[in-house]
Amino acid sequence: MKKNLLNIVILSLCLIFFVNQAYADNIKKAETMLRKAQTASLQDEAYEYISKARVYYQDEYDENPMSIPALLGLSKVNQLTGDRAEAKLYVLKAYNMNPGDPNLQKAMGDFFYAFQEYSTAVEYYKLALASGLLKDFDTNLQTAKCFEKLGDIENAELYYKISMHVNSKSKAVMKKINEYESAKHPDEEKENANLKYKYLFKDKPVSEAEQTDNEAEDIINKINDNP
Repeated sequence: MKKNLLNIVILSLCLIFFVNQAYADNIKKAETMLRKAQTASLQDEAYEYISKARVYYQDEYDENPMSIPALLGLSKVNQLTGDRAEAKLYVLKAYNMNPGDPNLQKAMGDFFYAFQEYSTAVEYYKLALASGLLKDFDTNLQTAKCFEKLGDIENAELYYKISMHVNSKSKAVMKKINEYESAKHPDEEKENANLKYKYLFKDKPVSEAEQTDNEAEDIINKINDNP
């Protein structure tokens, strides 16, 4: 009797493990489909990958309606297909589980950014930065893009600088910073601007970078003080 009971327990645990593994695989497969959609050369091909991703996320959600990856995934695929109502439904369900989670705050920012609601998006991005994503490149970059869309060039440049500090290898961000610098100093040669920002983001204490705006310096120092 005890042996039979033990066998049942073992079989149950094995079943739970394999089911959980199957749904974890669904998330990985869905993420793979979204990556393929982003690099697809044809719109129909991209839509096909998005549709496959939706199926994988839906399978995970059907098994576990409280799955954060599934909820955010379903929101993402609906953002990509332009269904605002469905996208908001899923991202809000995830966010309401833990509004203090900076990753969910960022997800809210991503939702509003996807539908060009930049004023609201930037508030969620700033909240995410303050809640724990201060060193996250993508959150800083999205914040910069929001300010740029809103025509707030000063803050856009500020967050591009912070993004550059977080990821000094980003050529796209370096280009943006140089564009802003060139606009402020049209008579300067581009090479001089490049040298200026190469100095700014060398492995030196940020306080030594004379060209850094005070506000950017304060934020970057805060990052450095919290390794």
